[in-house]
Amino acid sequence: MVEILSLGRGMTRLRGAASLTNPHTPSPSGSFDALALLLAETAAGRESAFARLYELTAGRLLAIARSIVGGRSDVAEDVLQDSFVRIWRWAHRYDPDKGTAYGWLVRIVRNRALTAREALHRREDGHDEIKGDMFASADLDPADQAIRSDDARRVNACLANLPANHRRALTLAYFEGLTHSELAKRLDVQLGTAKSWVRRGLAQMNRCLTGGSDAGWRELVAAEYAVGGLHGAVRRGFERRRERDARYCRAVDQWEDRFALLTETLAPALPRPQVWKNIELRIVPERVAFARPRLWRTASGVLAVTVVLLAIALLR
Repeated sequence: MVEILSLGRGMTRLRGAASLTNPHTPSPSGSFDALALLLAETAAGRESAFARLYELTAGRLLAIARSIVGGRSDVAEDVLQDSFVRIWRWAHRYDPDKGTAYGWLVRIVRNRALTAREALHRREDGHDEIKGDMFASADLDPADQAIRSDDARRVNACLANLPANHRRALTLAYFEGLTHSELAKRLDVQLGTAKSWVRRGLAQMNRCLTGGSDAGWRELVAAEYAVGGLHGAVRRGFERRRERDARYCRAVDQWEDRFALLTETLAPALPRPQVWKNIELRIVPERVAFARPRLWRTASGVLAVTVVLLAIALLR
């Protein structure tokens, strides 16, 4: 019941913003986030909103999955399919106060893609790197730039201004999910050098994004977590600390949104029509769940009326 009430308040806030802004130009950084509205409507069981969310984001999310699983289109489409089933189930968990809707979607897809990559065991010598034609050109048509933003251009400019080795290390860590050890092997450098390039790149990006301010230890660790640089016991330890300290949560949310904006430069891939059909088939059994709150309210009302009528009868 609390989730239903929270959803109602979120829908009211989002629709209020929509009345002041063009709903056809979703912006991850603006006062109105059309993707957030679509998520809220998806949480309420509106399949048309879910379909529109897929239409707007599937191409770029598929490109993210492909970059992480080494260009394997079949695996990337499976990742996209699983991710959208999770989005359908988890849409009510999205909190617009904690970050952009696009960043939230990217996190789901990236986490699923990293899991798929680990299952493939396919990080080998000679693995192809991200190709230049995977990145979007500057002359894309307006429809394809629906989720581009000023913040995305700023974050990408800060990445572009990094020294080449720092930029390459961050790009490989985020877009391909490489660990520090894998980075060192790919770049043919010592492990300590690979770690240093990632950390220095993050510190330089922070100065660029904040107008020259140096990042504190908390921000840098959160940045390394968001880019995927923490592993094993270190990662688990950070996650426990994040659960106890809201400051770490805010720092991670901020950096994950920043990195998500980097994916806006990826040229969208075209998922096969079968991917959406498979998603529809998988969510069919769950559609009834959205009717349960209505049935619960109806049953509660009938029960309340019955109790009142019995009380009246007893008093007579």
